[in-house]
Amino acid sequence: MLKANARNVIGNYCKWIATGMILTLTGCSLASATPSPSSSSKTSSEPVSSLVTFQLQEATIAQMQDAMKSGALSSVELTALYLNRVYAYDASGIRLNSIPVLNPDVLKEAAQADQLRVQGIKTGPLQGIPYTVKDSYKVKGLTVASGSPAFKNLMAKDDAFTVEKIRKSGGVLIGKTNMPPMAAGGMQRGVYGRAESPYNPNYLAAAWYSGSSNGSGVSTAANLAAFGMGEETVSSGRSPASNNGLIAYTPSRGLISIRGNWPLFPIRDVVVPHTRTVEDMLRLLDVIVVEDKITKGDFWREQKAVRLPSVNSVRPKSYLELRDIQALKGKRIGVPKIYIGKDHETTTPIKFRPSIRALWEKAVKDLTALGAEVVEVDFPLQANSEKDRATAKTPEERGLMPAKWVEKEFGLLNPYAAEEFLKSVGDPNFPSWANIDPATVFPNPPGSVDAKRGRDLGHYDVFIETIKKGVTPYEQIPQFQEGLRGLENVRKIDFENWMKQNNLDFIAFPANSNIGKADSDVNETSYEEAWENGNYFSNTNFILREYGIPSVSVSMGAMKDTGMPVNLTMAGAAYSDNDLLRYAYSYEQATKNRPIAARTPALEDETFSYNPQTALPPSKRKEIGTPELKLNASITDDVLALEGSVTDQSDIAQLKVYVNGIRVDITEDKANWSATLPTTKYKQGGSSQADTLHILVLAKDIYGNTSAQVKSVTLPQ
Repeated sequence: MLKANARNVIGNYCKWIATGMILTLTGCSLASATPSPSSSSKTSSEPVSSLVTFQLQEATIAQMQDAMKSGALSSVELTALYLNRVYAYDASGIRLNSIPVLNPDVLKEAAQADQLRVQGIKTGPLQGIPYTVKDSYKVKGLTVASGSPAFKNLMAKDDAFTVEKIRKSGGVLIGKTNMPPMAAGGMQRGVYGRAESPYNPNYLAAAWYSGSSNGSGVSTAANLAAFGMGEETVSSGRSPASNNGLIAYTPSRGLISIRGNWPLFPIRDVVVPHTRTVEDMLRLLDVIVVEDKITKGDFWREQKAVRLPSVNSVRPKSYLELRDIQALKGKRIGVPKIYIGKDHETTTPIKFRPSIRALWEKAVKDLTALGAEVVEVDFPLQANSEKDRATAKTPEERGLMPAKWVEKEFGLLNPYAAEEFLKSVGDPNFPSWANIDPATVFPNPPGSVDAKRGRDLGHYDVFIETIKKGVTPYEQIPQFQEGLRGLENVRKIDFENWMKQNNLDFIAFPANSNIGKADSDVNETSYEEAWENGNYFSNTNFILREYGIPSVSVSMGAMKDTGMPVNLTMAGAAYSDNDLLRYAYSYEQATKNRPIAARTPALEDETFSYNPQTALPPSKRKEIGTPELKLNASITDDVLALEGSVTDQSDIAQLKVYVNGIRVDITEDKANWSATLPTTKYKQGGSSQADTLHILVLAKDIYGNTSAQVKSVTLPQ
């Protein structure tokens, strides 16, 4: 129970700097480091320079781990701080709507990470780190709707490969991120709607027709988690990264297993992690770029037509070895003219927004200052693939690809992969696509331009009819092997050989040349602009994914006219991934261009300071039991009534209560506390607008052992 001297412990908590305690920027922090009871008699003579300041907003994985290893922060606290941001910015207020499916076991997972740390057990570099995954990833015990109303209740019985690896490393899943139905679009609204920009509500969080990982991009940029796991088939990973100032890595074929993810175009689909820094990306890749012994469900490792290098033959011993600030020195970079408004022969010109041009010109200067040579070039791979000029010849016309290959890919390969995946989920309520009403897969929202025009983005009626007639296994698709080998040859001839002929180390270009408006779904003028080349997809359209070209994207900064970020994309030969990551690190470290999302500022208690030399590490605590919490909440006559209790084997150092991310005052008696709060402001719109009140209680004892509890109450209409 709460001991008699607990109030003195709480009252003196902020003063114990000398024993590894807190010196916060705005008072005593929720996530404050815990005093060592055995050394509490020491004087407060700690030099300010020995203190480390932790800020949740933009915190790196290394900073989180340092704070948790020292005992200044627990995974439960870290997760609670992120949940507060989710409740304040995503589920209410400005309603970013990026994480519509929250993990009900998130605090349990965080507590498990803490308990293992107390026991001295290290699970991996992501121990205790909160993250998100796209709704198309399987997560055991959660739905895997892939944004579609048709699959809203489809339950996964196991984890996708990357989720399994992150979980094994100790990652803590916050929830699943928003996306359009089946990833067959970009910013179209799915069963959970869509994510909105944390930078400017007037613009889209990703490209209109290929930005399906928009929830992953928004949640990571808004600091609702440490990182997000997205995907890409055309530009659905790169585009949200660009519009949210994030790092995006699209790997070469077979390097990151995509087993356990809904397929769209198996030939093109890749896992795309989203992080705020290149170093965070490298730490994450150390966990997920590993051999997957099971090939079924991961197209490129399952097929036999093209031999791929092993993961271990490509990846470094540790990706952190790629941190090279001199990596760009002496490199020759090709810039396709079409993406910077200088290709005058193309029949599909790209408008180059002046504010993006300004960022690009600054990027060229930065690359040059880093020792690189930047040259503008024609780009035959895109010209030939899209036949955008009289002199271009498609791969089919040159005999490099079988005739009507795309029809075979879309009409035969894709339905087979989708049916196989659904069967692998094993939900008896969803035995086959043949049982699905095509009208429920990707419906157009009422009032949308697509609905008015009768646009069918998925053609799932044809898709399902194909499945009903009987799907054709990969190896039985006519000219299947020739098609896959042809894709490899096109890349080698039109891209890799072309780079050698021009003495290029890699190519670089603005990720997008324009940006779509937020009302593109309902405004005819905005809709037309959103469909323009250079805007509806990221630059390069489908060719990077179709031909297996790796890329890394890094922020160039924010446009002056919109405040929206834009990325620089670097792409190179197949399996030049490590070099691209080196280049990205060099550019990022020299420029530090990532803009902080203006619409999601820091909340109370997110910043604190601690002394890592005198803080009490978890494995050295004398008492390891966590506080026990009880919480009751009810609403009567527009008043939220809260009451609860906390007990612990030792003294309680902190007890904090939050409603939708905002700390509320509670009664002085912490053992049996209560609070009341008017609910009218939540119904009046604005920054507090909410349909549901999320109450989070966080308690921490004097040794640093932490517990949290969450309860949600629906507001009466």
